[in-house]
Amino acid sequence: MKRSLPLLFILMQVLFLGSCTPINIFSPFVDPSRMGNEAKMEAGYNAIESGNYDSALQYFSDVIAGSSGGLQADAYIGRGSTHLNIASPEIGSVVGSLISGSLSVDNPSAIIQQVVQDGDFTGFFDEARLAADDFNAAVGIIGAGADPGILLETYQVNMMAATGVGALRIATGYNVPPWDTAPLDDEYNAILDELGAYPYNISTWDNAVGNGLAAYVDGAPEETEMLSYLSAAFGALELLRPAPPAGMSEADVLDMENNIIEWVQSGLGVLTPWPWP
Repeated sequence: MKRSLPLLFILMQVLFLGSCTPINIFSPFVDPSRMGNEAKMEAGYNAIESGNYDSALQYFSDVIAGSSGGLQADAYIGRGSTHLNIASPEIGSVVGSLISGSLSVDNPSAIIQQVVQDGDFTGFFDEARLAADDFNAAVGIIGAGADPGILLETYQVNMMAATGVGALRIATGYNVPPWDTAPLDDEYNAILDELGAYPYNISTWDNAVGNGLAAYVDGAPEETEMLSYLSAAFGALELLRPAPPAGMSEADVLDMENNIIEWVQSGLGVLTPWPWP
């Protein structure tokens, strides 16, 4: 089944599931080994709705292993969506804020803080990185024909993954009291708080001096991983720019691209060449 609706709506799930024939994945008469790929896709989304994420991951992984082209890309998107649901049960609550404009689409720290309401930033970032890998694989298959919503979500999840990589390196490197004994999740929260007193928070990452990326990530092994996610985010925007989704202009996309460039150049000190997609 080709799924081309924006992923912001995929996260709400109901718009997808309403058009699909339900499959009782808990039935003893359903043998996954005998299910076709289309049936596994349906079962995967039903499993997400039921909160049975382990089964959803298995269904989508089976389709990825046993298909190619558009169906494989759809399965990567399904598995990435599963990782986002595992990352936070609040993932759907942010959708309305993004659509209404009350939450800026180019502010990853604010999005992450709204989504992670249980304080488990460590778990969230782990799953965000897995989700980013899946969305990147999907876009790599689809290319320029990817739905604008998919491209926008690919940008978002890569920015979240990059934020997690950078924040972890800063949190483990900055050991001044009280942060030398603070739980890692508390330090994550402080780094994401743009109005807080933490000396290295995400709002300073585009400054040429005094930011945590320059102090701790630039030159560290984590820099390469962070750059890979930022590169993928930039690549998604490049594909998105000719035809941005409703409510977004080309100028908006360029602003988001410039934000990435500031992180890379001012934060990580990478001027040229940089691996633009």
